[in-house]
Formats: sequence, C-alpha cells, structure tokens
Amino acid sequence: MLERVPYTSAGLTHYALAYTARRFSMKMFHAGAAVLLCGTLASCATNPLTSTTTMAHPSIGDFTDHVLEPLALRVADEKVIEASAALKLARAPKGTVQTFATLLYEVPWVGKLLSFRNATQKAQLEEDLAWLETRRIPLKRELLDLFVSRTTYEEETFTFCVDGVQRRYYALDTNRFTRLSDGPGPCEAMQFSSLKKT
Repeated sequence: MLERVPYTSAGLTHYALAYTARRFSMKMFHAGAAVLLCGTLASCATNPLTSTTTMAHPSIGDFTDHVLEPLALRVADEKVIEASAALKLARAPKGTVQTFATLLYEVPWVGKLLSFRNATQKAQLEEDLAWLETRRIPLKRELLDLFVSRTTYEEETFTFCVDGVQRRYYALDTNRFTRLSDGPGPCEAMQFSSLKKT
C-alpha cells in the first residue's frame, strides 16, 4: 500500500507520481488481459468469409438409422397388408357358389355340413392371418438387410433399390437426408422368403 506523505509540494509530486504509476500499471494489466482474451477468441472463432464449414461425413449406419430402417418397416407393413388382402380374397366364396350354398342351407343335413365347412375355413383363414402378422418383424429385418446390401455411397449421395426403383438420397447432415429424383436403375426385383410358409 502506498504511504501518504504530508501535503507539501514534494509530497504532492511523490504522491502524484505513485498514483499515476499505479493507474498506468492497472491500465496496462487491463489492456493485456483484453488483448489476451481477444487473441484467444480469435483463434477459436472462424471467419465465415474465409473458412469453409466441414460437415462430418455420414456413414451407412447413419443412413440406415434415418432412412433404411423406417422404410423397411413401412414396406414390411405394406407387404403384410397386401398378403392379408390377397388371402382374404382367395378364400372368399364366389357369387354363384354363395347363392347355391344359401339354397342348400335349407336342407337340414346339408346345411349342417356347409356350416361345419364354413367354420373350418374361417378358422383356417384366421390362423393364416395370424401367421402373417408374426412375419412382420422377420420381413422387416430381411428387407433391411436387402436394402443395406444394395446401398452404394458416392459424394454424399446414397443409392439403393426398392421395388424395382433406384432411390437416391443426399446427405444434408449426419442425421438429415433428402430424397433426390429416382435414378435410371437397373434394379432387380425384391425377393424375400419371410412370407413363405415352409
């Protein structure tokens, strides 16, 4: 701490010099700290006019998580719904057979046989529809494996085939992809074994 000197002309000069020196050193300290802080910030920051932003390159895993897996689930759902509708249509009685069966229901013993046959067919249809529902997840896995095996990557663009169409996606970021116009192909037809009964 600075010692105060009695108020004389010599003391004023000494006190004034000490005060001035202390103020000068404090200003220099603040200026030095400001320069150091600015230098640190400048080294961390990038100049948007001179620097180019570099995006992390998306991997096939990123593409699988954000595009292929949801697509495989959607396509599996569509295939199971289509197979269920085809099964119901194939098992539905034809118009003329339905009319003839309605007449035969009037005969007591024939009606009982037809009722038993219809109940058996209905139970078989429900069993087949339930089996189709159990195939949804295995079909999704099979489709996902098929999509991943057919995916190619070139210059931020992923390409793969679905139902004979070559789909192309551009990576905007590691977790954002946008669909481009479909490619020229060629694409093989999708064949899978998950919906085949053994």
